[in-house]
Formats: sequence, structure tokens, C-alpha cells
Amino acid sequence: MRHWLAVLVLLPAAALTLQYAHAQQAAPPEPVVELTVNPPRVVVGQPATLHILVLAPNYMTSPPDLPGFQVRNAVTRQLQSVNTNEQRDGVSYAGVQFEYAIYPQEPGSYAVSGQKAHIKYAAEPPATREADVALPDVAFEAFIPDAALELQPFLSASKLTIEQEVRRSSDQLKAGDAVTRTVTLRAEGTPAMLLPPYPFAAMAGLRLYPAQPSLEDRTDVRTDVMTSTRIDSATYMLERPGDYALPAIDVGWWNVGSGKIETVHLDAVPLEVAVNPAAPGAAPAGGSSEGWTWDGFVDFVAEHWLSALLVVLCIAALTWFGPGVMRRVADRHRRRRQAYLQSEAFAFGRLRRAVRHRDARAAYFALLDWLPHLDAAPPDNTLGAFKAIARDPALDRQLGALEGELFGGQREADRWSPRQLLRGVTVARRSLRSHARVHTNTRLPQHLNPAAASSASAYLGRKPAR
Repeated sequence: MRHWLAVLVLLPAAALTLQYAHAQQAAPPEPVVELTVNPPRVVVGQPATLHILVLAPNYMTSPPDLPGFQVRNAVTRQLQSVNTNEQRDGVSYAGVQFEYAIYPQEPGSYAVSGQKAHIKYAAEPPATREADVALPDVAFEAFIPDAALELQPFLSASKLTIEQEVRRSSDQLKAGDAVTRTVTLRAEGTPAMLLPPYPFAAMAGLRLYPAQPSLEDRTDVRTDVMTSTRIDSATYMLERPGDYALPAIDVGWWNVGSGKIETVHLDAVPLEVAVNPAAPGAAPAGGSSEGWTWDGFVDFVAEHWLSALLVVLCIAALTWFGPGVMRRVADRHRRRRQAYLQSEAFAFGRLRRAVRHRDARAAYFALLDWLPHLDAAPPDNTLGAFKAIARDPALDRQLGALEGELFGGQREADRWSPRQLLRGVTVARRSLRSHARVHTNTRLPQHLNPAAASSASAYLGRKPAR
């Protein structure tokens, strides 16, 4: 009797166990996504490699849709991808292993979180399933070595070279000629976006016209080593004769291979500018003057004395007033031209042309060049500050899409809209400029506050009693 009671007690437990095992067998396998970052601590400007393993039961019907892995204050670049197959718990999985390089621009902590991957797979062909799988959160840290804290700005690379090219408009330079200096910086192991610009210095007697920088990244498909190039160029107009020297260039950088500070150097460029010779006197239009004699000249003046007097007066007036008038006209033209080239309208026109040509790189750098010309922009003139002031979500999305295409490897043509970007920037520009004018017009007149010198003299150097 007791045996029958034991059987009756164990029967429900056995039934539950069989039901659970059946449920476990019936549950279809799900896609698997694994995310790791290596190394967890890197030097600023050096890549932390993000490894993403995406696996699906049986096989995938299309490549997985991954996020761009854009991280604030960092440049993300996609590396290679490799197909893979695995067996897990008796289930065959097929998938792809992706790699992304994240280059931090500043020291601090960086995290990749809140991302999802969209996967299409055929667990039971021909039926197709879709799943959105949350990616695990990963983080890494960027730092500047203590020995390199003196570098301003900080630049790290495995190799760095610098060279220059100087083009002269003539072999014997004279006032009015031009000299163009081009500085090329090449590095291995860091993107061109992190290479520092060279600030060409203005010099008395030379008019400076800097050009837009050129940035380029190239990757060796065999070794996956990235070589970046930054080209800065400027033209000097030689306004006055004299001896000049374009300054030498020294760029300090951190060699990640040797763990030491190194310096690349360019020599100064001497310039000897001579006086521009005066134009030769004009010869008579009729050709040679050999037939003229003194008596013939006197007779000609006597016959045309009124015309000769007018010619002498005109020549005297031109000699007296002409050079000053011409100098003032030329100086005014140069000032107006230079003011226009440095104006907000010129910078915005260059931005508008770049956007209309759908050139993401040119549009991005034209936008950075335009921001300092806004009177309402904060002192740092960054895109983040501009977004905060503009307060336009549509403009934020367009700027984010532009940065994603330029720095995140997104090349789809519909990622950013030139029309919407230009419209958002135009609206923000109109609002910020009107705000700046109102702020300027509402300032108190300067005469309401007495000058500091007057106050000091009123007290005769003594502080007032408190």
C-alpha cells in the first residue's frame, strides 16, 4: 500500500519535469550578440577596438543592421568583418564578426550603451524571423601619459613626418609678388581629424590668405594600418620690400611605440623682397623722335601754347594729387576686400555652396569656419554650443547625420538632407543674428559710466571711506 502511495506522489512531479523538458525542447533558439572592447585603457588618439559577434540559428537572410557606434568626443571607424560558424548546445549558428576602431579625442571614460542590432534569420527555412537584440554595454578609458602632459595640443601616433613646399610667383621676388607655403603632416595610427592645424602667423609687410585644410585617411587592406594626411596652405602677398623669414615649425608628439616625446621640424623660409622697378616712360606714339630739333620744338609750343599749357597743368595736378588718390583708392579696396573675406556673409556663402554640392567634408569644415563669425555664438564656437543655442531638434538630427557620414563610415546618400540642413542653419542664423543686434542695441551708453581714470583722479589716489 505504501508503494502505491509513493507512486501517486511522484507521478505529478514526473509530469511537471517532462512538461518542462518538452517546453525547453520546443523553445526555438534565439540570436546571440556579444560585445567586447580591447584594450580597456588607451592613450588619447589611439584606437580602442570594439568586437561585435552576431550569431543566428541556421543562417542569416541578410547582413545584420548595426548602429554606427558614435561616441561623444571620439572618432569611430569601421574595420574588417569576417563570416563565422559555431556550434552551441547542439545548435548550428552562422554569423559575422565586426570590428570598429574608436579614437578618443580627450582623456576620460567612454561608453557604448543603449544600442540594438536588427537581425533577420532563417531558423526553420524557408520561414524568416526578425529580432531586435539589445547589445551589452561596454566601456573603456582614455588617458594622456604623465610624461606628455606638456604637449599642447597632445598628439599621439606610431609614426609622424612633416614636410613643406614653397612656391614663388617669380624667382626674384619683388613687391607685389606672392609666396605660397604648404605644410603636410602625415601620421600612422591616428585619424586625420586628430592632427593639429598649423596656425600661419601674420607678418608686417606680408598679407596673409590662408586656404582650407585638406584631410585624408587611407587604410592598407592587407595590414589594416591607417595613414592620415593633413595639408595646410597659405599665400603671402608681398606688400613691401625687405628681408623676411617665414617662421620655423616644430610639432611635438607622443610616440606610442617608444613611449617618448619626439619632435618633427621644418626650417624657416627666408624671403628677400626687392623694390618693384618703376614703369618705363612712355615713348611717342608716332615712333622715333630723331627728327625733332630744339627750334622745331619751340615753334610747335608757340603755335599750340594753349594746349601745351593745359597739358602742363594736367601733368602737374596728376603728379601732385595722383599718387595719394591712387593709394587711398587701393587701400580702401584692399580693406573692403579683406573685410568681406573675413565677414560672416562670406563664410556663410561658402557654407551654402558646400552644402548645395552635397560635399559632406567641405560642408562640415565650412560650418566650423562660419561659427566664429556669429556675434551670438559662445567663446568656444563648437557645434555642441551652436546646437544648444539654436534649440532645433531637426537641425540637431541633420548635424548628427552629417557627422555620422563623415566620421562614422555611413555612406548612404539619404542619411542627411542638404536642403533640410541648409534650411535649419539659415533659420538659426537669422534668429541668432537678430538676437545679437538686439543685445548690442540695448547696451547702456558708455558716457553713463565715468572712466576709471576720472574716478581715480577724483579721489586723489585715496580709497573712499566704507
